[in-house]
Amino acid sequence: MTDPQPEYVWAYTDEKPGRSRMWLMIGLGVVAVIAAVAVVLAFVRPWEAGEPASSETRSPAPSATASASPSPTPSATPSPSPTSSPSPAPAPTPSSAPTAPPAPADPALPVFRGKVQPLLDAAATGLSYAQDASGEEGMQIADELRGDAGRMADTVAPSSIAAEWRSRVQAYGESLDALRAAFGEGTPTSTQLSAARSKLRSLNELIAG
Repeated sequence: MTDPQPEYVWAYTDEKPGRSRMWLMIGLGVVAVIAAVAVVLAFVRPWEAGEPASSETRSPAPSATASASPSPTPSATPSPSPTSSPSPAPAPTPSSAPTAPPAPADPALPVFRGKVQPLLDAAATGLSYAQDASGEEGMQIADELRGDAGRMADTVAPSSIAAEWRSRVQAYGESLDALRAAFGEGTPTSTQLSAARSKLRSLNELIAG
């Protein structure tokens, strides 16, 4: 008769659950460490990213200074342009030269005689009328004769007789002034008429030669 053999009965022990809990805790710890590292990196990266950003913003600063440096160079270029503008100023200077009236040409004696002879003839006629006039009429004739004498003085005479012509015309004019005064006062005018005719005759003799 054989001995009875023992029966093997499988039973779960408490060791397995203990090990799984340990691994679970280890896994949670690793996850917590990873999460902490991720949080730290999340805060550290913006700081690192901000530093180069500021360095980049500083880099354009020298470029602005370089851009400002060429600005004075064009400012110097317009300076020669105003210097050329005063150059046309000397142009008006020659125009001032013609302002002086040209000296009158020295007329020939025949030319001068042709200009003043009608005035001398009119003076002789006027003195003949004055001989028979009196008062206001005589004063009017004397004024007309004095106007003709003024035109004689304004006529340019040849240089050879210019001084003598001016002197004799002046003497003739003074005789006409005396004649007019006599008409105005109502006194006899024969003396003044004789003096005016004598001065007029001297003018005719001067241009006759």
